[in-house]
Amino acid sequence: MHYYSVNGERQNSIAINDRAIAYGDGIFTTAKIINGQVEFLSSHITRLVDGCRYLKIDFNDPQTLTDELEHVAKKFPLAVLKVIITAGSGGRGYSRTGVSDSQIIISIHNFPEHYNSWSDKGISLSNCNIKLGLNPILKGLKHLNRLEQVLIRNELDNSPADDFLVCDLNGFVVESSAANIFWLRNNKVYTPIIDDAGVNGVYRQNLITFSKSINQDVIQIKEKTTELNDITGMFLCNSVMGIVPVYQYQDRQIDIESVLNYRRQFLSYCR
Repeated sequence: MHYYSVNGERQNSIAINDRAIAYGDGIFTTAKIINGQVEFLSSHITRLVDGCRYLKIDFNDPQTLTDELEHVAKKFPLAVLKVIITAGSGGRGYSRTGVSDSQIIISIHNFPEHYNSWSDKGISLSNCNIKLGLNPILKGLKHLNRLEQVLIRNELDNSPADDFLVCDLNGFVVESSAANIFWLRNNKVYTPIIDDAGVNGVYRQNLITFSKSINQDVIQIKEKTTELNDITGMFLCNSVMGIVPVYQYQDRQIDIESVLNYRRQFLSYCR
């Protein structure tokens, strides 16, 4: 870890009765720092503001946070930024009565070197045995309750695959272990609807906006793994790895050129 702060002060500890520890009561976002700037910073701030508003966490000064992130990012040519906002410390049981002010935790970490290779060559993807529970109340949120992902990652650590395709309890495709998923078919772009499970990632949101700008709307759909036999491309995306093509899904080889072309268009749009 290169940097850490709590509420703007350099420290690496929080109160043991913080609700993030007791109940996962909080929200977070993870971003890429490149050339001293936080990529899609305004989108990440919006995600935090919207998430806190939905979870009724007190967070009233996004500009101060924005200023701090811009300042600390200047020192890093390439790194990973994580921002956590907890509901605060104290309270009795699940009630937030008597809870202190929310806590803002910032940390900066090494950029995963293998993402560069993934970006160029693609990855292998297999189906995960673990299914995501249905929780429409928290749909799309990057909240701190991530035990499903911990179990998924544990399974992945014992698999030869680079990542997993993860479905919900009804068998519909949702995401990968830590990224959103898209696929191509007949020159159209598809991604799962985020309505019962999964995270509506910042990169996902920006890709949907980009596709509208070129009159090629992303089709948000419910599909099962058995319906992916005719796809012509597939990729994962999140704010740290960017767009990563899939060259192999289960035992099937997938051409990555269509994904690389789509990525070039998106990166040109971002400039």
